[in-house]
Amino acid sequence: MSDAGVANRHPVAMFEIIARDQAAMQAFYSRVFGWQYQVGDAGFAYVHFPVRMQPLLGGIGQADARTPGFEPGHNFYLLVDDLQATIAAAVAAGGRQYMAPADADGYSFAMIQDPEGNPVGLIRPFQR
Repeated sequence: MSDAGVANRHPVAMFEIIARDQAAMQAFYSRVFGWQYQVGDAGFAYVHFPVRMQPLLGGIGQADARTPGFEPGHNFYLLVDDLQATIAAAVAAGGRQYMAPADADGYSFAMIQDPEGNPVGLIRPFQR
């Protein structure tokens, strides 16, 4: 196990959501998160984020198929200021709450599912 004070390399630099209905998913994420898109090759809709000095976090956990959000696979988390407000916006836009807000190791998080059932983590800003 490495020391928490050691700077890890290779942070997440990109994510993709591959949708069955791209237009509907673009509308959902725009409505919930305010995303705007730049269309690239083959119609891929890119979401650009401003560079910020924000601590990044990643990890490897033990799967537990009985607990939402802990199925084998991978998740990504979007930084939001208000978990409950974001969950409410997702539900109003056709998504659903997947994991209720919880606290662990100094941060607060939750999960929603978009209208196609993709899990999306939500995390409030945290300190290192």
